[in-house]
Amino acid sequence: MKNRKLIIILLSFLILVIVASLFIFISTNNGSLFSGNNQNTDPETETDGGSIEDVLNQNNEDLLELTDTRKTVIFAIYGTDERSDETGRSDIIMVVMYDPTQEKMVMASLPRDLRVNIPGYGLDKINHAYAYGGRELINQTIEELLGIKLDFSVKLDFDTFASIINDAGGVNVIAQKDFYKNENQLVISQGEQILNGKNALFYVRFRSDSDGDYGRIARQQEVVKSLMKSLSTMSLKKKLQLIETYYNNGIETDVNVSKLKEYLNMSGGDTNLSFENYRLKTYSEIIDGLWYELYNQEDLDAIKNLFTVNENINQENWN
Repeated sequence: MKNRKLIIILLSFLILVIVASLFIFISTNNGSLFSGNNQNTDPETETDGGSIEDVLNQNNEDLLELTDTRKTVIFAIYGTDERSDETGRSDIIMVVMYDPTQEKMVMASLPRDLRVNIPGYGLDKINHAYAYGGRELINQTIEELLGIKLDFSVKLDFDTFASIINDAGGVNVIAQKDFYKNENQLVISQGEQILNGKNALFYVRFRSDSDGDYGRIARQQEVVKSLMKSLSTMSLKKKLQLIETYYNNGIETDVNVSKLKEYLNMSGGDTNLSFENYRLKTYSEIIDGLWYELYNQEDLDAIKNLFTVNENINQENWN
């Protein structure tokens, strides 16, 4: 029972998106959740000796033996407007830190129009990095901007985002006002309510008001937390079905199998995760005819400190 509890906790906290750290387990089986003739296996009927970790051990002999797994993990989440016939741009950009020693998750959002140095391209909007070089380039851009090393990243397109929310039964939000499409079509009324995938997508992308990116970022973080809570009530079988459905079919991640075992081992006991939400403060300016969000160095340093202080402590613990 303990192993199953650990897995459920990890699946819940890593999801925007369905737990990024479990996706690689499907990739090792060529897109199938189970190898060979075991595709009809019911994870909920397995004994403790037949856990997901056992499946991983059977298929990956090089898994690392870890002696200390209480390690801080930093990863990025990207929501893109990508379509099948074009390269999209990252509309949602979040850097997330999971601190198992404090049972805490820290989410810091970056405006999509943030003016940063993109390696090999110079100063440009941060969301252009994904269009120029995919997840690898935007990872590099964020690492250089914040002075951190990402353990992995997760990317999902918005159609997938909406579908996952529908599969989770919707997300609970408290709308601060009415939200209209085309200025006269009411889509979301003010107040607390459950949104389906389509309306949740509209909610997190809406920017036709004075709140601009700040309002969008706050709503994105609200939806992400609500989605995590909704998924935490799902059965393990249902969560695994979602992973098999969307892995490499709307969701991409670069987490490897060794790290997966590490995350599974370190996630025990986090039944009451706390969340801290931040966003990089910026101001708007038009440069060469283009709208950018610019930052002051002290505001960037405040965001960097959220991750680098914990990263330094973590490195000391592992040296």
